Amino acid sequence: MTVAPAPLSEPLDLKIVGGIVLDGSGAPGYRSDVGICGDRIAAIADLSRSPAGRTLDAAGKIVAPGFIDVHGHDDLMFLEKPDLSWKTTQGVTTVVVGNCGMSAAPAPLAGNRAAALALLGKTPLFPDMATYLDALKDARPMINVATLVGHGNLRLAVMADPSGAPDPNEQRAMEHMLEEAMQAGAVGFSTGLAYEPGGYATPDELVGLARVAARHGRVHTSHIRNEADAVEASVEEVLGVGRAAACATVLSHHKCMMPRNWGRSAATLAKIDQARVEGLDVALDIYPYSGSSTILIPERAESLDEIRITWSTPHPECSGRYLADIAAQWRCSRTEAAQRLLPAGAIYFAMDEDEVKRIFRHPRCMVGSDGLPGDARPHPRLWGSFTRVLGRYARDSGLMSLESAVAKMTSLPAQVFGLEGRGILRPGASADVVVFDPDSILDLASWDEPTRPSQGIVAVLVNGVAVYPPAHRQARPGKVLRAK
Repeated sequence: MTVAPAPLSEPLDLKIVGGIVLDGSGAPGYRSDVGICGDRIAAIADLSRSPAGRTLDAAGKIVAPGFIDVHGHDDLMFLEKPDLSWKTTQGVTTVVVGNCGMSAAPAPLAGNRAAALALLGKTPLFPDMATYLDALKDARPMINVATLVGHGNLRLAVMADPSGAPDPNEQRAMEHMLEEAMQAGAVGFSTGLAYEPGGYATPDELVGLARVAARHGRVHTSHIRNEADAVEASVEEVLGVGRAAACATVLSHHKCMMPRNWGRSAATLAKIDQARVEGLDVALDIYPYSGSSTILIPERAESLDEIRITWSTPHPECSGRYLADIAAQWRCSRTEAAQRLLPAGAIYFAMDEDEVKRIFRHPRCMVGSDGLPGDARPHPRLWGSFTRVLGRYARDSGLMSLESAVAKMTSLPAQVFGLEGRGILRPGASADVVVFDPDSILDLASWDEPTRPSQGIVAVLVNGVAVYPPAHRQARPGKVLRAK
């Protein structure tokens, strides 16, 4: 006869009973209860004899660590749209912001601008990272947030001409500003080498900055210079920066764009593997879709047949329409139509679904939504990336086990970004928890209805407090995760 263990000495605030625990490590799931006290996991065991203030029945459901979105652009949304429902409805409890060389701090010098900064929101940028992180803390974020420092911001904040090369004083000023941001708690820095002003940088400039991050044990992430014809050289460039600076490196939303380049991930992934053999700490992330999204770039207008407008300042009525149809209506070229729409955002259909899956199978690949919550009609990845992986990739396609998919969303990103106590279910860890139905979990956001919430998420806890389903008076229990 099996005897239940003695009750815990302290009553639990919550116990989640009867579920299958996937602890985030990739190990097989097992039946157990999960007990929570305050903001911590108190026990994972048979808790039938332990009293609790509340009980959540998870029979037939999966209990996992909250998901970590390693590639968000929600920097200013914590202030502008603080409910962050696009995160909580798909089980995301932590996001890393400041990606693609764009962050909420430091603010540019007067007169310096960059089109890509419009993706972050309308709130004025902050003078330095310490001020931004303090503002996040005061705003009481809904979920946990860690931030990178945007390389583009550093250039804009220091250089009189951010389209040129930094002189020695400007290089030192950028490195000093990055040092201050590291001391304030930034988890690393990011580059956006496909955008202005990041695209003007040379490897020497980037290595100097990466060395600052490396001294603090932080990471360097990169939206590489070219994800199409020059994708292999661009991957090698970023790996070279990591090697020269001995700095951990992440390739952001890795892809090979345009049909003529489909299949080249075999070469890019081989380069990543070789760098790892040589001792470089390398990881990458993807979003599980065959369309990308960013600002509208007129130079791409004639090279792709399918470009869908997500927002336009002068022509908001064009949101959701295809550029080719707009050009036909206006009786002009697609390039001219794109120029007339600016500033604007777009979705570019130029990726191969099979290649996306191939990249995702890489053992160091994580999930990053790359969502743009400020878009009037966003890419569905904003609302559906994590549930799409669990439903379509793991369950329906059998691309990998559910345990492996969850690990790519939890323990792996926690390890890559140094998020101690996150991404794992074990006693003493932070009580970031998602409960979901493995049979019904699915993304519902689509190209035509991009903001439909996912199905199959039962409950989401951030630091022990329920954020989904939302309460009438919703607490905002997230924390600003500062690197130490």
